[in-house]
Amino acid sequence: VEHKSEFSGFDVDLGSWKREYPYGDTLRDVLGNVTTSTQGVPAELEDYYTALGYPLNARVGSSGLEYQYEGLLSGTRKISSIEYDEDGNAVTKDQTSGKKGYDIYLTIDIELQQKLDEVVKQTLEDAADNKYRQDFTTLFVCLMNPKTGEIYAMSGYQRDKETNKVTPFASGNYLSYTNPGSIVKGATLYMGLNEGVVEPGEIIVDEPMHILGTPVKASYNNYGPIDDVKALEVSSNVYMFNIAIRLAGGTYVPYQSLGISDPSSTFTLMRQYYSMFGLGNITGLDVPNEVGGYVGYSTEVGKLLDFAIGQYDMYTPIQILQYVSTIANDGVTVKPHLFSYATEVNSTNVVSSYENQVVSTLSGNLDYLDRVQQGFRACVSSGKCGSVFASMDVEIAGKTGTAEKLPRGNGKYLVSFIGYAPQENPQVMVYVVIDEPNVDNQANSKLATTMASQIMTE
Repeated sequence: VEHKSEFSGFDVDLGSWKREYPYGDTLRDVLGNVTTSTQGVPAELEDYYTALGYPLNARVGSSGLEYQYEGLLSGTRKISSIEYDEDGNAVTKDQTSGKKGYDIYLTIDIELQQKLDEVVKQTLEDAADNKYRQDFTTLFVCLMNPKTGEIYAMSGYQRDKETNKVTPFASGNYLSYTNPGSIVKGATLYMGLNEGVVEPGEIIVDEPMHILGTPVKASYNNYGPIDDVKALEVSSNVYMFNIAIRLAGGTYVPYQSLGISDPSSTFTLMRQYYSMFGLGNITGLDVPNEVGGYVGYSTEVGKLLDFAIGQYDMYTPIQILQYVSTIANDGVTVKPHLFSYATEVNSTNVVSSYENQVVSTLSGNLDYLDRVQQGFRACVSSGKCGSVFASMDVEIAGKTGTAEKLPRGNGKYLVSFIGYAPQENPQVMVYVVIDEPNVDNQANSKLATTMASQIMTE
């Protein structure tokens, strides 16, 4: 640079742009990264970027939203030609003027996001000193508008059990799997009603089930004679077991076999119903590398019963959010999204905006969905989903879930809560999932609903 005047026809410019993240670690793993000019185009993306005309030393988005929206963020390069005057000095002439990339605005409410991060991080840090929560290492929370798919906040943290260091992992909401537990019972009930194996208002006695060759199958309590709405309110396992048995063409007689020879077609049917709600499907969230569901490989009859109560296949938190948004939204499934709109740099001139997208509408008799909605509302209003919501001045519908971690009997659980409000015209829904609390599962279940009420209040 000091001697460039001595070299006719050459220029050197070490200046470069720098991406700034004014909110620090907030959503950093979701926002992603940009390469340096030294790194250039990542080797694994070389063909993709060179096909778009990028030079190999270009600074590009390599992950997250930086990669997803590189086309909007990157702008265009200035192209110049070089000519020489009579003295041999280079004269550059611009052929194409460069243009800065656009400003992108997300659906995220930054104040809500920061509050959420604060609560989630503090909860995980506090777990380090709680003897009942030594294995509580991961916590996810996500909020979405069920009608538009706008993600208002997406938080996630994980704790290292050796160092107790807590680090951001918001992208775990779409990159990691979790068992939904009893949350899935809404879809199970709709399936049973729509397939005609149970009728609206049908009474089934909730008591321990003694099936030949199988450990006793029961609900958390013995609830006695209950109908379909009450089954969701109290989270009856037995009611859902009976739906699965009937779907497979079996019959429950105490201490006898269910008479189900091959339940594989029933597994397929159940997965079809769950997928209609969004479970097991990639949601289409506008991020790279979103994962689908994790499908169990066994077709044992016992697994079929587990499947009906959400303790078999696994889904991402964002899938579970989309599933319950379908219930809240009267059977309409919308695509979740983080992108809202883009403008010219430092301008209000909008050049691109997101149009809400309907993914699908639930097939079948949607009158049965009303029974599910009633059950979700009853779970909250009765206090079965946590008494902490009782003091709130808005009607909330929701469902708790508890899934026992494998291997069974180790005292470790995954607990969660999902809810939406207001019940009659949902504007926001929240999902809280706590991975690997241990021993005192009831206290941890209360933790999930306590957190959910805090978040709903915010």
